[in-house]
Amino acid sequence: MARIEPTHFVFQPVQLVRPCEIVAYRITEAIRAGDVCIGERLPSELKLSEQLGVSRPTLREAIKLLVQAEIVQVVAGSAGGLFVIGDAVPVALSGLPLPESPMEDIDSAMEARRLFEPQVARMAALHATPADLERMRSAVALSKQISALPRKGRVSNEVAKRMTVASTRFNIAVARATQNSIVVQMMEVLMRRMELVRVLAVRALPDIALSTQTLTNSLRAIESGDPARIDRATVERIEILEAAWHRVSGKALRHRRLDPASYPDPFIDPTASVSPKAARPLARS
Repeated sequence: MARIEPTHFVFQPVQLVRPCEIVAYRITEAIRAGDVCIGERLPSELKLSEQLGVSRPTLREAIKLLVQAEIVQVVAGSAGGLFVIGDAVPVALSGLPLPESPMEDIDSAMEARRLFEPQVARMAALHATPADLERMRSAVALSKQISALPRKGRVSNEVAKRMTVASTRFNIAVARATQNSIVVQMMEVLMRRMELVRVLAVRALPDIALSTQTLTNSLRAIESGDPARIDRATVERIEILEAAWHRVSGKALRHRRLDPASYPDPFIDPTASVSPKAARPLARS
């Protein structure tokens, strides 16, 4: 056999996940989305283990992780149980591990949002049920409550995390409204990639009420069903976050601006073809 040069490819370390961590992720998934709220009692240990399809020892290990993260509290006694006490879920308990991503890649995440979120919002406007819209309104209401809290000086890290909870809840509700499970999974990954940046950016906002206002505008746009209005409201949210991140990091983002108006709207006219303005020749190799 002829000699072959060794590969220069470097394999990334495998991030092992324990069964109890997967169980914890599944519980926090419901909490992040607002399906289970602070103050609610979770099912009994027996019922919860049956619903999740895991053993009770595995469930107990997962509960320990959630207790340590101050997400749930175990209350003893006949009126006790497992209660949700927090919804600011740490990134480590927000889902299965993602490949390591350096902070320099935040530009790519912002660019992905511009490509992804306007189309998701358009699709949500077409397929949202009354329950979907109510989940969006609930997220906006939570944001308004947080904005109304009395503050002295700069926005605290705790308040910024709470605002991020409301924003995440809204994005997940919009993704769910598409009635497409793959879109929901993609939105979850994008929100987790942006978690740290969003908290820092909220703290840098000149007025935290801006976050609530952009959520309100997005909700009204989706309710209107107007694609152009949806695009404007969605991009407005992204641009405010980008500007805040620029103030925090001092680094201007590359702006290969994606203009949704340049592309046909497949949700309105499935027969539309790409306009000459949007078409670009393929690079020759």
